[in-house]
Amino acid sequence: MIYESAKNKVDFYVCDTTLRDGEQVAGIRYTPKQKVQIAKKLNEVGIDAIDAGFAATSVEERMAIKAICDLKLDMRIMSMCRVVKADVDAALECGVDGVILFMPSSDIHIAAKFDGDISENRKRLLQNSVDMIKYAKDKGLFVEFGVEDGTRTDKQVLLELFSKAEEVGADALGTTDTIGCLTPEQTYNYIKYLVDNLNTPIGVHCHNDLGLATANTLAGLLAGGGYCSPTVNGFGERAGNAALEEVLVALKVLYNQDIKYDLKKLNELSKIVQEYSGINTSIFKPIVGDNVFSHESGIHIHGMLKDNRTYEVYNPKIVGRNRKMVMGKHAGKHLIRHILLENGYDVLDDIADTLWKRMKEKEDLGISYSEEDVINVYRKEFGKKYR
Repeated sequence: MIYESAKNKVDFYVCDTTLRDGEQVAGIRYTPKQKVQIAKKLNEVGIDAIDAGFAATSVEERMAIKAICDLKLDMRIMSMCRVVKADVDAALECGVDGVILFMPSSDIHIAAKFDGDISENRKRLLQNSVDMIKYAKDKGLFVEFGVEDGTRTDKQVLLELFSKAEEVGADALGTTDTIGCLTPEQTYNYIKYLVDNLNTPIGVHCHNDLGLATANTLAGLLAGGGYCSPTVNGFGERAGNAALEEVLVALKVLYNQDIKYDLKKLNELSKIVQEYSGINTSIFKPIVGDNVFSHESGIHIHGMLKDNRTYEVYNPKIVGRNRKMVMGKHAGKHLIRHILLENGYDVLDDIADTLWKRMKEKEDLGISYSEEDVINVYRKEFGKKYR
């Protein structure tokens, strides 16, 4: 099987950013109480760390971060900060375990955000970063140093930035595919270059502008990335981010990883984020969509009743869900027989075939049937009793 090919253990941790990057969707605004509840659910899944928010943003944001910190959860609570003292102080006020310090690194971003020479501005930003890394470390914080638009930054420039951050004590180095412009192959080579030249864990944070965020995150982890920063449901700016649930399940199913996280809680986590955000995922959303374990086609159901591996890449029970076999215009007599047997009725193949033909005649007229309808029609037409 293809997905038996990856045998090496992928050693990584997760720093979920649903409460910060995932809230930067136009129209989403979580209340402090909702943020606390999401943090609790992430903790139940076993997530290692969370980006709880941008403390410098507002009083309400700091209230939410502090409330999460006060819970003393079994995960590291981080806050995003620019490389300015006021931001770090705002995070410290909340009682966080660590900060995510960031600066723009690409020529494009620096030129757009600052007047003057690009190289000089980059040097200034790096010095500010060094100062804030030292300051945060002196305060006893875990420090991640990250770069914005890292994937469009010259590799040698990026290595110089990260090497300096590593030299002054950064605990983690995060790079961002800010506009989702890399392919999985490029991501693998990009992360491997950093891993091969640095000693500090390299983080992978991918945006989904071309639909490759999950694939790119997996590629980055396979290249030796030490951690990833996805969001629940892939929520995030524009086209969103890598989806937490997709990354974790793919690592287990496709790469045979012994995942320490509680995958059975992912669906519940997804639903609460949908509820609080007011944004429902597509029914086709991998892992958590309402349709992903539903089967209607007669050919598919016939196969599924014999061996569920025929049309499912993994058992839905892995993520705490159940499959559904749905009556519809594409269903066949095998589903009818299965429904009746599951509900305690004796049924012969010829009767199931007759019943299916009767129901197909009605469906051709636009009349649909539920499982309950199948049982009622069977009882009316054939008068069979329970076994």
